[in-house]
Amino acid sequence: MNNNTEISDLIVKAYTHQKNGEISMAIQVWNELINHSLVTQELSSNSHLNLGNLHLQQGNNDIAYESMTKAISSNPNSSEAFFCLAYMEQEKENFHEAINFFEAALKIKPEDVGAINNLGNCFDRLNKSHDSIKTYSKAISLDSEYIAAYYNRGNAYSKIAKDKLALKDLNKAIDLDNTFYQAYYNRGSVYGRLGKIELAEKDFKKAKELAKLEIEQSNK
Repeated sequence: MNNNTEISDLIVKAYTHQKNGEISMAIQVWNELINHSLVTQELSSNSHLNLGNLHLQQGNNDIAYESMTKAISSNPNSSEAFFCLAYMEQEKENFHEAINFFEAALKIKPEDVGAINNLGNCFDRLNKSHDSIKTYSKAISLDSEYIAAYYNRGNAYSKIAKDKLALKDLNKAIDLDNTFYQAYYNRGSVYGRLGKIELAEKDFKKAKELAKLEIEQSNK
């Protein structure tokens, strides 16, 4: 068996274990692949990226972080690795670090609306409303039906008491998904602040019904 065949077989083997949920075995094969004498930098980066995701599934965040860093060392253009590092920092509420990683990811893949939306969320958590609104607006300009960005921008407008704009975005989120109970609840809060008590109570009731239905369905 030649070296190229060995590498191809290892890749197939690793993905097969991954697909079957055999995480420990997949990790073992990806490590074997990384240590192969003829592994390319691109393949090494992809292997580290897969390892990082697998370690995340196991809850080994420190090892996952190290794997993502190695993926970037092998391939500085790995937008997915930057995104994963950003997400991990975001989960730890290290929003400044997350912003740096999201911006690095977006330099490589500027139309990644998921990364843009998450970047907006980091600005929002730092109470940088102007930056968050601008960022959500960019996501919407790239995808006019991106529900999360409408919802998040509506909430950002609500924070700075731009209630008409908040209602417009929350209405759009509900138009796109009429089961989005969080959007009903937040729209109800805006209506309440505007003194539209009947509309507020109607939205709160709808939000409660939808949340209850979602819980029931998830328990089936």
